[in-house]
Amino acid sequence: MGPEITHHPLARADGSATLSSNLYTVLAAVSGPIEVQRRDELPEEAAIEVNIRPSSGVGGPRERWLESVVTAVLRSVLLVHMHPRTLVQVTLQLTRAPTVKLKGAVGDVAALPTLVNAAVLALVDGGLPMASTVVAALVAVSREGGVGVEPGEKGLVGCGSVHALAYTLHGEMLLNESAGSFGVEQWGEVADAAERACVAAMGPGGQDEEMVNGASEATPWLRQELEERARDAVAWRDAT
Repeated sequence: MGPEITHHPLARADGSATLSSNLYTVLAAVSGPIEVQRRDELPEEAAIEVNIRPSSGVGGPRERWLESVVTAVLRSVLLVHMHPRTLVQVTLQLTRAPTVKLKGAVGDVAALPTLVNAAVLALVDGGLPMASTVVAALVAVSREGGVGVEPGEKGLVGCGSVHALAYTLHGEMLLNESAGSFGVEQWGEVADAAERACVAAMGPGGQDEEMVNGASEATPWLRQELEERARDAVAWRDAT
């Protein structure tokens, strides 16, 4: 089972999507390419601006850090050179957060995969050109050493470490943020589990057959969503 996704919930945005994971729900809106202020104008590529709004209250240093991380991921996949001297604006509104209080950086890292996945779906909905698809996954390691992908609230409470990783269709790692105590060998297990989950979400074709078969039990939810969007985009041809 993949996350719950709603396409284009905002009529006035160029692209929008709502994504609900086990922990968070994020409403993403994209505007662009639009006019950019002269001070932010880049002569050879589009500028990217990410705004994250918390579920309650006003944003602070936590949101500014999340914005910088999400911006770096999006800049790695967006074909920004196709729209120089413009702005791509992404707004991410957290509408649901865990009911339990997550300590320190655990909550920050845990929110990253949902934020990244929601932003990517909104960019696709808006028709922004991208070099590759990308999926982010959350992995938690229990104090006993067990590795769990996309944990719920119970899986995060008292965990030894939590990790947010993102991969492209071709297996390139674009995101690697962690919180907690872990070793190099344990991190290797986390990276393998996250890559398998991301490859499974994108479906076969981006990795070798062994990697795809190892993740065949998971649902290729992103591939299904992109195929559905592609069918909707050409539906007018069949109607004429």
